[in-house]
Amino acid sequence: MLSESPILIRTTHLDSQLQERLEWFLRQPGCNWTLARSEKGDQPELTITRRGVFLLNGSERIAFHPSMAVIRLMNLLRGGYDRYLDATQLKDGDSLIDATLGLGTDTLIGAWAVGKSGKVQAIEKSPILAAIVQDGLRHFSKIIPGSISKDKQDTWYALTQASQRIKVYWGEHRDYLSCIPDNSVDVVYFDPMFRNTCKKSDSIQPLHSWSNHSPLEHKSILEACRIARRRVVLKERKNSSEFQRLGFEILLGGKYSPVDYGVIII
Repeated sequence: MLSESPILIRTTHLDSQLQERLEWFLRQPGCNWTLARSEKGDQPELTITRRGVFLLNGSERIAFHPSMAVIRLMNLLRGGYDRYLDATQLKDGDSLIDATLGLGTDTLIGAWAVGKSGKVQAIEKSPILAAIVQDGLRHFSKIIPGSISKDKQDTWYALTQASQRIKVYWGEHRDYLSCIPDNSVDVVYFDPMFRNTCKKSDSIQPLHSWSNHSPLEHKSILEACRIARRRVVLKERKNSSEFQRLGFEILLGGKYSPVDYGVIII
């Protein structure tokens, strides 16, 4: 995991808004920044531009974007089905802890599902990913495409509202969960998929350098079961031995999907 190495950080313009954004990143805990004073070198670099924020590491590039959440939510608004929501059974007013945030695609769908009265907390071990996602959520409306259909307008509007319900925290999820009172959250969700990144995925592969590769610990699952009121959900590779090792019952469905969902009902 490269997030412990110094990362260059720069803005592309002498712009007050970009400068404020730069200063915000410099204040984020756990990040090891070095202000870039010259042309790009061999180090990873976070570039803050008027079009967004980009983390470059050689040929790899990471930027916050709702990605598949747009397509998934558009399908849901049309009355479609989503395996993540079927597994989590989230509903209006619920509270959710996403213990493995990543770039937040599932978290956005969860935040939409719990509605205005719901609550979403998201934990990310990588300080760099936590900062990039939190910044993206803060500036979500700026990435909405210009000319789009009515369906997409409605979808982006709904995601924008959902993005403001997500509170991002940097740290170890077990430490965070251990501080939460018993039976105080409806659903706890784990998606440690970045540990075994699919080489064919252009959007996920760059995250492998920055994400946590450690397997989930039984103690983390026990903490999740302690604080959950309804269920704990795990997303893993299809046929993964992690479901049995950690005590999850695999849900049926997704015959042709590379992933499965497991659940512990409280």
